[in-house]
Amino acid sequence: MNQRAVSIVLLVLGIVLSLLFFKIRAADQQELLELTTARGDPTNCFLDDGTCLHDRLSTTFLLGEGIALALFCLGIYLLFFDKSKELFEKQAVQNAQIATALQHAEEEKKKDVGFTAFLAGFTEDEQKMLKAIKEQDGILQSTLRFRTGLTKTDVSLILKRFEEKGYITKKPEGNTNKVFLRKVF
Repeated sequence: MNQRAVSIVLLVLGIVLSLLFFKIRAADQQELLELTTARGDPTNCFLDDGTCLHDRLSTTFLLGEGIALALFCLGIYLLFFDKSKELFEKQAVQNAQIATALQHAEEEKKKDVGFTAFLAGFTEDEQKMLKAIKEQDGILQSTLRFRTGLTKTDVSLILKRFEEKGYITKKPEGNTNKVFLRKVF
């Protein structure tokens, strides 16, 4: 049952109980009037022991009306003011986004671990080259030289070995080449 239906049920229940207790009070008032009239003095509601006949009616009526009012107020609150359902829906969307982000981060971590293991078999200069190519896939060969701090000859020789082993591909770009990693980690 959704929140709107519950609030409507509570509102109706509060109204019905209120009407019921008013009807019971009216019947009790009528009975009290008949009792006092039968005793001969309709203005005197005190018994011989000094208790008032209205006291027992007031307590029951007030308790019943209090419950009816509480149900009615709860129904109004749930219908117009409670936004917990919206908060739960927003929280569910956020949880799904967090789960997706965590899964993506885990996949990236696995790729980084695989790439780090792959780098272990290379020299320091070769590792610099591979890291630079991975960071910027399609990096220009001339930019690679500046990023790694290696000479033009060293860059060319290392790239030639990488290309022969199938680690990279080169595409001509003006007077230089664009370098791409072939193996995805």
